Amino acid sequence: MPGRALLVIGPEPPPFTGMEIATRALLEELDAAGWAYVRVDTADPHDELSGRGRWSRHNVRKALVDLRAAMSLCFFSGRVRAMYIPIAQEFPGLFRDLTFIAVAIVSRRPFIIHLHGGSFCEFFRSQSFLVRRAIRALVGRAALGIVLTDTLRPALSCALSEQRIVVVPNGVDLSPTPVAARSHEGTGPVRLLFFSSLLPSKGSLIFLEALALLRRTHENIVATVAGTWPSEEIRTETVEHTERLGIAELVTFEGAVYGPAKQDVFMQADIFCLPSHYPQEGQPLVVLEAMAAELPVVATAWRGIADTVVDGVTGFLVPISDPVAVSNKLAELVDDPDLRRRMGAEGRRRHEAHFTQKAFGARMLQVLEPWASMADGTASDARLNRLDRRVTP
Repeated sequence: MPGRALLVIGPEPPPFTGMEIATRALLEELDAAGWAYVRVDTADPHDELSGRGRWSRHNVRKALVDLRAAMSLCFFSGRVRAMYIPIAQEFPGLFRDLTFIAVAIVSRRPFIIHLHGGSFCEFFRSQSFLVRRAIRALVGRAALGIVLTDTLRPALSCALSEQRIVVVPNGVDLSPTPVAARSHEGTGPVRLLFFSSLLPSKGSLIFLEALALLRRTHENIVATVAGTWPSEEIRTETVEHTERLGIAELVTFEGAVYGPAKQDVFMQADIFCLPSHYPQEGQPLVVLEAMAAELPVVATAWRGIADTVVDGVTGFLVPISDPVAVSNKLAELVDDPDLRRRMGAEGRRRHEAHFTQKAFGARMLQVLEPWASMADGTASDARLNRLDRRVTP
């Protein structure tokens, strides 16, 4: 039917977190492919990490505005063929997303959900019987569910049948493309990098504790901690923890960096470390960016990270909340420049093969094509069968 388009719901940056960046990448790939779509941008320009996951007057008002926009497009414009809905992993964000799903069901539009993390089923199981039943009744009507890695398939299977879950890994590019060699390599100390939102569960404190252990045997190291502070209280506690560990002179806190400054932070580093145990972790984009920058990665075997970093090939995987293990693997890399270069090069090759924005876009177009180009409002079984698991790297 001419003029019918995909309704893409979701936030674009700012803020620059995983879902926002992934939504922007999807829209850029849809534009490049010439696909028709309409938008409900759920981004909040006043959003801060400390304000997320809270029932506030501001958040409720923003959700109602977005819901009204979705209803207008689905019920009155006649422009929507199907809906794409990234879903949150807890209330109140999930409540908002369930209302979008309800709009899709009532308006008889097929919908595809996209889960960007790994804790949805844990949250689901923590709810009462009636809430679980309601979530399953809504989410279970999805035509398809997208998760980020094979390890994360079970994160959606509590509410959606396994046959309707596909894997589409994240994809992201650094800009400009990293140079083949680091200008500082072979001179000065080995430079370690932690880059993420600076929630403690992202592993910033574990990284600092590992750094303090490493400093006992290695004096030729410095470290950069970069990312957005969720609150002034967390910033103060982290800086004070660094001072208590006796490593304040080793650590530079860069804060939030974007664009060319972000590129510089990666290119000035020799090793990337992310010992995350963040409950809602999915497949961190920053790990992919580190691989693109030819950095060996030391990270926890947690959520989708375990499917991204190849242990012993592109870096090392360590247990969660284990600064000794982190320190030991960092020491291996600090002591062996050839190992750093080899793992970094393997990480870059893996990124180029599987985790670029172009690769992400190709997989997303493959997943969405049955609904974006359908003529009768449903995807054919033949098209669905073509999806199977080929979207997995």
